[in-house]
Amino acid sequence: MRYPGRLEAGRALAAEFAGLPLGPCVVAGVPRGGVVVAGPIAERLGAPLIALHTRKLAAPVAPEVAFGAVDEDGHAVIDYATSVALGLGTAEVARIKTEVMGEIARRRALYGSPPLGDFLPGRTVILVDDGLATGLTMQAAVAYAQRHGAEAVIVAVPCASARAASQVGSLLHRDDDHFVCAIVDDLLSAVGAYYEDFRPVRDEDVTELLRPARLAASARPPAQA
Repeated sequence: MRYPGRLEAGRALAAEFAGLPLGPCVVAGVPRGGVVVAGPIAERLGAPLIALHTRKLAAPVAPEVAFGAVDEDGHAVIDYATSVALGLGTAEVARIKTEVMGEIARRRALYGSPPLGDFLPGRTVILVDDGLATGLTMQAAVAYAQRHGAEAVIVAVPCASARAASQVGSLLHRDDDHFVCAIVDDLLSAVGAYYEDFRPVRDEDVTELLRPARLAASARPPAQA
């Protein structure tokens, strides 16, 4: 099975929420592609759509191989076996993390949507990406949501490797936590193989998708001292 594109994948995922009882919730997409997939889910649920900035950590010698991921708070998930295999020492890992945090800061400033932490605790959060290969980025996203007091965490992705599905699923241990995925494949190595159109998503596209949340945040009255 291949999805025509990210938007169609999001619509297919949105249908999975038809019978799922949910209270107040927020939909958080991992930029860039995850925000596109998350759009139809947020629309179906009538929930705010925001970005949760988690990014993979990769070495210059193997840019496609993730050895970890970091969230917008600076908390990292590290696969130490992979980092050792890549010959990365502590200083190199720290340098790569600093560079990635710089890109996260750039995107946060550009997109301007409120952080997920502003919506928590007390809400269910639906974390969305366009697929999971290693699952490290989503592991960082789950840890962020749990750390900020999410009432429940639902991970929704169109496709995932069996290993990533198992590892992410193991973090969802409460009764109202769920893992929603249409395709779990032992052989998945590249998320793009499950899409007919997997062209890069532009910053401009993400900014437009996040515009309603940005406008709502700017319209809120200032907090009282």
